[in-house]
Amino acid sequence: MKAFVEGSGCSLNKSDTEQIRGFLLQNNFELVSKPESADLLLLNACAVKEQTETKMLRRIVQLNSISKKQKSTLVVFGCFPKINPLAISSISKKIVQIGPCLEKLASFLELPEQNFSPDLNEKKTSNLISIIPICRGCLGNCAYCAVRNARGKLKSYSIAQLNKKFKQGLEQGCSEFWLTAQDCGCYGFDIGTNIVALLKTLLRNKGNFRIRVGMANPAHLKKFLPEYLALFEHKRLFRFFHLPVQSGSNAVLEKMNRGYKKEDFLLIVKKIRKRFPNASISLDLIVGFPGETEQQFEETLFLVEKVKPDVVNISRFGARPNTLAALMPGQLHGREKKERSRKLTVLCKRILLERNKGFIGSKQLILVDKKGLKGNFVGRNQNYKPIVVKKPVLGSFVSVKVKKVFSNYLEASVAK
Repeated sequence: MKAFVEGSGCSLNKSDTEQIRGFLLQNNFELVSKPESADLLLLNACAVKEQTETKMLRRIVQLNSISKKQKSTLVVFGCFPKINPLAISSISKKIVQIGPCLEKLASFLELPEQNFSPDLNEKKTSNLISIIPICRGCLGNCAYCAVRNARGKLKSYSIAQLNKKFKQGLEQGCSEFWLTAQDCGCYGFDIGTNIVALLKTLLRNKGNFRIRVGMANPAHLKKFLPEYLALFEHKRLFRFFHLPVQSGSNAVLEKMNRGYKKEDFLLIVKKIRKRFPNASISLDLIVGFPGETEQQFEETLFLVEKVKPDVVNISRFGARPNTLAALMPGQLHGREKKERSRKLTVLCKRILLERNKGFIGSKQLILVDKKGLKGNFVGRNQNYKPIVVKKPVLGSFVSVKVKKVFSNYLEASVAK
């Protein structure tokens, strides 16, 4: 059979898509690049946000039309079928819906039983980057989040399993590794370990590689912060800290059920900046949470001004099915959420550009990890800043000099 597989969403979803492709290849499917050529169309669909769900629904409509015309099978896989199955079935009841469980996909296709696992050989999107899920599910119970309903409670993989996967990536020529999860901060809590112990093990491997640690909830990170930060003295760890603070208001954080206060978050940032002034700090922020007042929104603006982040992901609150936040009073009008998002975006662009200006004229060692536009290449420096440069070879480490900066990337030339 011929299969068309498409994925969207976070790095964990990207890994799931790669593992699905690997599993199908292992079972004698032929992967094709066009849905019109396939017997099986599979979309690994994200629905973490309202806007994402709308985008996914448009794509499902397109693939369903192709499926009907070609008389092929359309499977919508991933978090979306668990979060809002009625939205998918309203397009067509013939669409097969399977939550983020490879075992159920295997059963539907009448293939040998297989779960998502570090032991499964994936079909990588990039030969240079290995995306390694370190656990599935989480320990949170955030009022706005529907992903926990889709992925369930925390289940960590053992350090031995993950180190074996890491070694396999090195043998395959990977030079960049993404450790990913819904929450890397709670990795190992269910099996008596944590992210610090995992990183210590992975860093014992020989080779010229870089590791990026994914999102970590501040509520968990504060429990082992000193020993965690000490590891980032190692040059093979990107000094990149993805901290989903969500709001600068303690009142809003409490309603969100985030498990920390803004003071906890700011202390984490202070310690990061003291040790690594140029480290990249990435924030996730939600505007327009139910009942959020103008003053509480101003607290978020103040927090961003104080932290001066390097990357910001801004989301307008959208009620997700079967979440506490969907039932909360004080739902804000779309116009108000849009305006707050606009104000926050303007502030963030200014701050991000100011941060990047500090790199003008500096020399940076980058790992070139992907092709850019117009024949350019994109590399990452120690702080995971994206730097656009011409000529280098993919997978190489190159010394460059920064010439020009923008709010979301730097431009450089090869240093002489």
